[in-house]
Amino acid sequence: MTYKLTEQANHKLEVAGSLQTEIVDRERQSIVRSIRGRAKLPGFRDGRAPESLIRARFADDIEAELKEQLSQLVWKEVMEAEKELQPLTMPQVSDLKFVDDGSFELVAEFEVRPKYELPDLAKAKLPEVSLEVADAEVKTELEQLQEQQAQWEPAEDEEASDGMLIEADLVGLMEDSDQDPYEENDARFVLGADNLPPEVSEALQGARTGDERVASKVFPEDDESKERAGKTVNYTIKVKALKTKVLPEIDDELAKTLGLEDLAELEERVREAIERRKHSERRDEWRRSLLDQLSAEIDLNALPSSLVQNAVNERVNRFAYEMAMRGAGPQDGNFDWQELSAKAEPAARRHVADNLVLEQLAMKWETPVPETEVDAYIAAEASQLGIPPAEHKANLVAEEKLESIRHAARLTSVVDEMIRQAGGEVD
Repeated sequence: MTYKLTEQANHKLEVAGSLQTEIVDRERQSIVRSIRGRAKLPGFRDGRAPESLIRARFADDIEAELKEQLSQLVWKEVMEAEKELQPLTMPQVSDLKFVDDGSFELVAEFEVRPKYELPDLAKAKLPEVSLEVADAEVKTELEQLQEQQAQWEPAEDEEASDGMLIEADLVGLMEDSDQDPYEENDARFVLGADNLPPEVSEALQGARTGDERVASKVFPEDDESKERAGKTVNYTIKVKALKTKVLPEIDDELAKTLGLEDLAELEERVREAIERRKHSERRDEWRRSLLDQLSAEIDLNALPSSLVQNAVNERVNRFAYEMAMRGAGPQDGNFDWQELSAKAEPAARRHVADNLVLEQLAMKWETPVPETEVDAYIAAEASQLGIPPAEHKANLVAEEKLESIRHAARLTSVVDEMIRQAGGEVD
């Protein structure tokens, strides 16, 4: 056999291979014998029909099987000879034929994993990231805890104002539309909140329990929902209750409600939590910085297209799933798949480049999969699901998800080693 590899764009290779006449004849004879052994033809015992008859009766089947078998033989021999190649896709055949002299020729294209010349990590620079916890940060966290422990108390004799909790029955009717009115009984919202239309907040200012107010909202022409873009929705809101937020004091009593001894212990716990978060944020920032330095010379527009497409599809599918969980979906007419794919592509390309760099380092360093960390991750997930870890692991294997977890854990170990080699600390 002879073959030639030619580099194409985006890490594709073209293979042009040929097999000599004697190899073609040998494989054809093997196929004929195989078909003859199982053929059932009138007038002949099973497996005893003349080869000439087999060749004539099953000519199309023989040629189709021969082409497939010879193509696989070319591919196998190329892979055995080019052991450093790491194919990402199976070969896509563009041309295959039998030549007049009886030989076989094939032309196919496939993607290979790129191998980059990466900078020396010892020369990489890690950005300075402070781990110091300021008193103001502790104060902010305590105030957030204070908000979480707040109580809503009735304010029946007061007038509605920003910051108050409103309980109301709500009806929304879109003008110039045949849609049914939107109704929500016992709706709860905070007046002046960012997620509340300002028109509604304005209409409810000064309202008392039992009042009924109306508000109108005009949606922009480029609204994400084509059904309401440019249209007006009229709301009728009947106030059923008003409540004001009462914050607890930041003191020993607040700490005790959280299961701690006193305020001093609460402050210490908050400080430790901020420190852990800062360590995690520093690692993320170092990871991003090192990957940016390592991939500085990689052309993001010349990545293997199969990897990019897979990454884009994953992001678009995840977005569609999240929208479905919110009650929206492609049937609502809000999904422009082409636009979504275009928006997802830049991040997808960055993700592919990151993974290619990390995977190349993993192979270079022969980084093992940290099985203990994988088991710990599975155990934590199993605990959340309320099932034994062994059962959860078996489910992951059955769903073909375990290898992706092991792969992610291996790349996490590679990031740790990157940071070490760049002179950083790994927590």
